[in-house]
Amino acid sequence: MKSLVRVKEGSFPVRYDGVTYKAGEEIEVLSDHAEHPSFEILAVIEPPKKRGGKTVTTSETEPTE
Repeated sequence: MKSLVRVKEGSFPVRYDGVTYKAGEEIEVLSDHAEHPSFEILAVIEPPKKRGGKTVTTSETEPTE
């Protein structure tokens, strides 16, 4: 799962996935990393729910004469 976070004001720039983010910038991080003291958690991003398998309904009718 991921979280949307903002780098807190007054904190040092944060490097995440090879990119440097400065105070006030928002980024998506893994939820495990969102608890870092330099981050303010804005939202938790839930993965889209998977749809169930296809259900096929068949109706069998008796032949009419």
